[in-house]
Amino acid sequence: MLEVKDVSYYYKSQKDKLVLDSIDCRFEKGKMYAILGTSGSGKTTLLSLLAGLDAPVKGTICVQGEDIGKKGLCYHRKHNISLVFQNYNLIDYLTPTENVLLGGKVDAQSLLAQMGIGADASTRSVMQLSGGQQQRVAIARAIASKAPILLADEPTGNLDEKTAWEITELFKLLAHEQEKCVIVVTHSKDLAEEADAVLQIKDGKIEGR
Repeated sequence: MLEVKDVSYYYKSQKDKLVLDSIDCRFEKGKMYAILGTSGSGKTTLLSLLAGLDAPVKGTICVQGEDIGKKGLCYHRKHNISLVFQNYNLIDYLTPTENVLLGGKVDAQSLLAQMGIGADASTRSVMQLSGGQQQRVAIARAIASKAPILLADEPTGNLDEKTAWEITELFKLLAHEQEKCVIVVTHSKDLAEEADAVLQIKDGKIEGR
């Protein structure tokens, strides 16, 4: 589904310091992956490259065997991936239903119901929802795009333990029952233990199990 081939990255102002150093890894559909690493290890940079928000200085990232740069990063972001953020990134003056419809043409209320957001909550301002509910709305919006790859950046970082577990279960469901490729950058060892595979980034290099 998604393959990283000999990818290196550095910031333009720090060309002598590699953030990622000749990384190779593969991600399959139907699995949930956790990417672990200390702050500054490069895990969020890797996620940005997978999302097409930035381009590697060396190497290629491929979806179904094709370099994402060939059709363009905008095409990749629109058709191949959806994103879930730690701070939800919802439009605060819209309802949950309206936020989900930004992701794609779907039965938004039905999708929200699957995420545990009832009819009453789906028509309120998102600012009236709890953090866990807002994250569910963000996940519903990501699913609405129909993209085969879901990328999440610290999606449980702002949530209590019970809600974090529920969100983790949602990601597992999306991978195992909807055959999505789910990749989560996290500090949470609890979330990582639930993943099908764990990649550890250290000093710009990647290790996996």
